[in-house]
Amino acid sequence: MPFRFAIAASYTAEPLQSLFDFWRVPLQSEFLSCFAPFGQILQTILDPSSIFAENTHGLNVVLFRFQDLGDDARRIENAQSLMAAIEARISAFKVPMLVVADIDTTGWWREVPGVYLLRPGQIDCWYPVAEKLSPDGERLGGIPYTEDYYIALGSAIVRAAHSIHKKPNKVLALDCDNTLWKGICGEDGPEGVVLSPGHLALQRFALNQRDMGLLLVISSKNNEHDVRETFEHHPEFPLQLKHFISSRINWQPKYLGLSSIAAELSLGLDSFVFLDDNSKEVSEIDEQLPQVLGITLPPDPADFDTFLSHIWAFDQLRVTQADQARAASYEGVQEFGKALNESGSLEHFYETLELEVEIRPISEDEVSRASQLTQRTNQFNFTTIRHTDAEILNLKSVYGVHVRDRFGNYGFTGLLIGRPVSTTFLIENFLLSCRVLGRGVEHRVFAWLGEYADSLGCRDIEIPFIQSSRNAPAREFYETVDFPRTAETLARIRFEPRRTERAESKQVIAAPAQHSVDYAGIARGYNNVASIREQMKRGSAIELETGTESVLASIWQDLLGCECLTGESNFFDLGGHSLKVVLMLMRIHEVFGVSLGIEDVYAAEVTLERMARRIDELIAFGGVGHSEYTRMLGAIEAMSEEEAAEAWLEESRTNADPTSR
Repeated sequence: MPFRFAIAASYTAEPLQSLFDFWRVPLQSEFLSCFAPFGQILQTILDPSSIFAENTHGLNVVLFRFQDLGDDARRIENAQSLMAAIEARISAFKVPMLVVADIDTTGWWREVPGVYLLRPGQIDCWYPVAEKLSPDGERLGGIPYTEDYYIALGSAIVRAAHSIHKKPNKVLALDCDNTLWKGICGEDGPEGVVLSPGHLALQRFALNQRDMGLLLVISSKNNEHDVRETFEHHPEFPLQLKHFISSRINWQPKYLGLSSIAAELSLGLDSFVFLDDNSKEVSEIDEQLPQVLGITLPPDPADFDTFLSHIWAFDQLRVTQADQARAASYEGVQEFGKALNESGSLEHFYETLELEVEIRPISEDEVSRASQLTQRTNQFNFTTIRHTDAEILNLKSVYGVHVRDRFGNYGFTGLLIGRPVSTTFLIENFLLSCRVLGRGVEHRVFAWLGEYADSLGCRDIEIPFIQSSRNAPAREFYETVDFPRTAETLARIRFEPRRTERAESKQVIAAPAQHSVDYAGIARGYNNVASIREQMKRGSAIELETGTESVLASIWQDLLGCECLTGESNFFDLGGHSLKVVLMLMRIHEVFGVSLGIEDVYAAEVTLERMARRIDELIAFGGVGHSEYTRMLGAIEAMSEEEAAEAWLEESRTNADPTSR
């Protein structure tokens, strides 16, 4: 099913259509778009038959300018009313909503599950534009922005949509030499390694990703002693060994190191991103571990900063508290594993674990985290069914599982979705983060479920299971509960600890490639408005009689979506209408620096060739038409030689002194 952008805006948003069309190829996705009537934001939100309500796969987008929300005294109040309408209706929509406003969030924005904010500062960070506003476009057709800013806005919306719907990453794996620093620590020595501006940008980027919830690991072909010495010798490095949750520093292939780390952390390799300066190493990862997203850094470290900021795989519009606490939580997981392996008695270890499991209905503030758990959790997940924020809001009886033990507080790390149906309690899904597996949490949850179902008068428990290629731990537990699943039997379930050995990966079986998006290609070739504009127009120019005709033809082709143009082509015969006329006039002004009049566009006999000739005429005559030029020429011919000489001298003085103009 194609991904649909449904747009409601306080200004003309149709110029975004060409951006949605353009991004289909780089993202290998089919996009559709539809637009609500001009200025009908509130009506589109409230109407149960609107394009928002009918959108079943995609993103609903609200675009507004603060100045469009009424008089100065009422704008904040009106923005608050708009947010109240969104909050009241979001649970009725089947897709998330993106709000794009031209002001900060003070006084009107509040976090609502299923609703994301694209801040103007983020658009400027991703795609800076020097000239944003178009007074002519605003006056002629409610088109307030220049072509460049529509490119920035449309690209940012597509990028935000990708961030909302993409599979989340969990681990950022990094090489060392010429990736974290400039130089080879084993050859140059710790003192010979330097932190260039590009490598500094990469380290700061990695730290920022850690703050947003990614786990940092090292996979490097090196002597471990040399790497440790390098970090110790450079306390000025923003990134230190303490920031990495795990490392494999040896002379084994890097894919074996990544496989080993994945086993250690109980995480799927498809949640890993690997950065390396060596394209050969990345190619080997691609071949052996196609689940991992391998990315080769640019050859010039000066390009690192821009390149990394445009890898869409790292984008996150919303960061939860659980994300921010993830690194600390996994440190507790590692301490747990170390203590378990060193324990002499399993029974004694679990008796002293001080495990606490709290199960309670989720609050509105926890909806986003609940949705995130369904998106991220794979190994212990009974159905692997994913849910958006809006879908979580529509589900009945959603319970969060909160876990702590003497090694740490793991927080909201599990989800139980279920409801009573007559005398049966129907479980729709049960999942737990791998961080809390092996402690008996799942047994505690089932025992609670039995007691809770019994308190509701339910005798039987119906528990579905949908097998996937990755939820073997969930299947193993599910199959241990093979007696009649009644409230009474579940209430008696107990955890029987047993020691299991986690084998290191000796052989990697290649899985089908899962990354259809060329993230590195986008980061290299589509990282600013100029490059996107060039890619949009590449191959669209048409060779006609003059250069002006060819450039004008490319503008028509872009606006009208047509391929074959001649000098006799007519704009309106090809599907042009008033809105596209305004867009055309804006583009002509931006490209050629001249302004056409209404009579230059709407005359029935105006063809591509005649419009191009008119543009050339305006350029040649300094912005005046042929009739005006003829009148001026006649006035000059009527002058005496003395008057003409004086006029020429005055014009020369004016041109020589721009301040006199």
